[in-house]
Amino acid sequence: MKKTMLIIYCALFLIPCAFFSLGMLIPGAADAAEGGVSMPSILTDGPVITINSDFGDQFEEYFSKSFAYRNKVVDAFSDLKVKLFSEGNDQVIVGRDSFLFFADTLADYTGSEPMTDAEINAAADSLLDMYNYLVERGAKFLFACAPNKNSIYPEMMPSRYIMNSEGRDIDRLLDALSERGVPYIDLRPILTEAKSHTLVYHKRDTHWNNEGARIAFEAIADMLNFEVPDFDTYTPTATKDHLGDLDTLLFPERKMYDDNISYDFSGAYIYTTAYSTPMDLRIATRGGGTGKLLMFRDSFANAMIPFAAASFSESRFERATPYCDNTTLIDTADADFVIAMIAERNLRNLIGSKYTNAETSD
Repeated sequence: MKKTMLIIYCALFLIPCAFFSLGMLIPGAADAAEGGVSMPSILTDGPVITINSDFGDQFEEYFSKSFAYRNKVVDAFSDLKVKLFSEGNDQVIVGRDSFLFFADTLADYTGSEPMTDAEINAAADSLLDMYNYLVERGAKFLFACAPNKNSIYPEMMPSRYIMNSEGRDIDRLLDALSERGVPYIDLRPILTEAKSHTLVYHKRDTHWNNEGARIAFEAIADMLNFEVPDFDTYTPTATKDHLGDLDTLLFPERKMYDDNISYDFSGAYIYTTAYSTPMDLRIATRGGGTGKLLMFRDSFANAMIPFAAASFSESRFERATPYCDNTTLIDTADADFVIAMIAERNLRNLIGSKYTNAETSD
């Protein structure tokens, strides 16, 4: 009886291993995970060829990211965890009412890894340098922080996570900017009010949806006092075509699309740089508005690009960081308005190179 059980146990272990290993020989069966690695070599390179002593560890990492039908297995496992336990993975938090949250925002939400006072001051000084540089050139400046989704929808987070309501990094940074006289806009109350009558963030994605981006952009326009097109003349269309980044992290094989509101801006602006995706490092446009815009941004501003491009005669959208180290870019853009936008989870990226040696502990 014991021998039979041992054979069954070994078979249950060896058969799947053999299946997924041999399956890698089938063309198209081997799935490469994001950040996948190539097959390691048994021998080392160099003038003296020796046995690769790290081959075992390297092969384990390679196999774990490339075994046959990996993405299908990950999809099935994620399905099981979500349906039975409302659990995601190390990158995705499963919330209420089909909301997903990016795990990298959890430290901001709970306050478990706050920025030090030195980091807050370095980030604020970085923006102050940019502001002073622009004032000398007659441009208007505004700092805008795109809130983490769980800052706007905390009620959709799992109850096991307690939101930190005091001394949040964004509050401390805005206080530091206020002390320095740097113009900023706090988008949290604006988006919180708007969510009472419309969805402002994607349920299955980290970012705000097009409606949230429009509401935030119009608030920025009011603060900086520039004209925007009458967006009511651009008929919004309800679509289900947004591939959620968090869904992709949970279900790499499956294509799941999120609801969105799309605006047809064809004819309102053109691209003047070779355009590939909204994540291009540099995007330039020419539109039917007046004035020039320079926007430093991360992925949160992707949905804002059409609104901004249609509002100015020329616009540039830059993903170069740190923002304050780009004085040459500021000079060449010769912009009338400069917006520095960054996601709440990325506030440390504001610290310029000349501040990187600042003390990181109180």
